[in-house]
Amino acid sequence: MANWINITKEQFDLAYNNHSPSGWIKFAYKYFSKETEMKDMAVKKTVVGVLIGLFGLGMIATILNLSEKVVGLFVIPYSILLAVLVLYLFSAVFLNNFRIKKICKELGITKEQYNALVSKFYS
Repeated sequence: MANWINITKEQFDLAYNNHSPSGWIKFAYKYFSKETEMKDMAVKKTVVGVLIGLFGLGMIATILNLSEKVVGLFVIPYSILLAVLVLYLFSAVFLNNFRIKKICKELGITKEQYNALVSKFYS
């Protein structure tokens, strides 16, 4: 498209639907983004609660100078859960950005123009 201003909502929706987000991306953005709705906060609150709990127990075990095995009971699950969460969210962002690039390529626009069209049609 020579002029991105002339892209209609129908053209944009067609390109968007050709590259719709996967369940992997939808789950990450639904439960772990800044725009998570209050009704969907249970998953996020549970994960954050478990992470904070494991961190706190590991910190208390370290302060009390307990054995490395006891500290490891808290630190190892904390580290694994945190690493899995970070890798999952990173991959979801990467896949979503790749999807947006495909939409932009199909429409012949830049990412800034894509964002402007999203604001124009869905705000």
